[in-house]
Amino acid sequence: MKRNIIILLMLICLPLAGCSAIADLSLNHIQTNQWYSVSDIVDGDTFKIKTGDDEATIRLLYVDTPEIKKPNSPVEPFGPEASAYTEKLLSESKEVRLTFDEEITDKYNRTLAIVELKDGRILNELLLEQGLAKVLIVEPNVKMENVYKQLEQQAKQAMKGLWSNASDISNTDFPVKKAARSGILIEVDKSAELVTIKNTSNEPVTLDGWKLVSVRGNQTYPFDPFVLNPQQKIVISSADEPPSDSSVLEWGEQNIWNNKESDPAELYNAYNELVSVWEDE
Repeated sequence: MKRNIIILLMLICLPLAGCSAIADLSLNHIQTNQWYSVSDIVDGDTFKIKTGDDEATIRLLYVDTPEIKKPNSPVEPFGPEASAYTEKLLSESKEVRLTFDEEITDKYNRTLAIVELKDGRILNELLLEQGLAKVLIVEPNVKMENVYKQLEQQAKQAMKGLWSNASDISNTDFPVKKAARSGILIEVDKSAELVTIKNTSNEPVTLDGWKLVSVRGNQTYPFDPFVLNPQQKIVISSADEPPSDSSVLEWGEQNIWNNKESDPAELYNAYNELVSVWEDE
């Protein structure tokens, strides 16, 4: 019966591009907001989880660690270190929780995911922070591109891991694209779960295709077509009980902001350019 439901879902979704993610998740029996036991480590950016009686192979989104098992190729520098680091963290966590971007699986039928450890840290980010991975962006999965490029840049500046050789670092390597002009300010009240966005310029700004990002949690609020007029401000709520105000937009999820650790907010325009940052210092 379950198999018939999945097949029916696929037949319905095949004509619709937006349903591809649903079909992939159904076939892999993998869901968001669920913890899965780690069953095997392949290398620094690939591992396996238990999905009932089966296993699924997980490939970390947005990052690429040096190769250690590529046929007819030597082990790459820092490949063993990246693999050992991933194995250590996954062994300690034992279980992981997954979130996804636009495309759920790759051509090898691996599930592409952001991997949350039991302590709340993100494995993809930790590898970048330690200089044990490079950013790898494959369209259409671009949601966290600028965030992850910033992490890579910080590792370069600290000369960690792969970037320990100064000759590998370009002085002109600034991967985060920034908007030419802004005038848009953001402020976050984390305890109240409210984000205020204000247009301080003298021109209206169309927010269609823009996105607000909680950096710590890798969570994104995508804007519907909306015009923010000069000196106008809007509020986005992720509170359990959002304010009863018509000007308040609801995130759609609750408790987005991390109140125990630093959780900066970043605002990107439709061209994936960084428009504004709230530092949470």
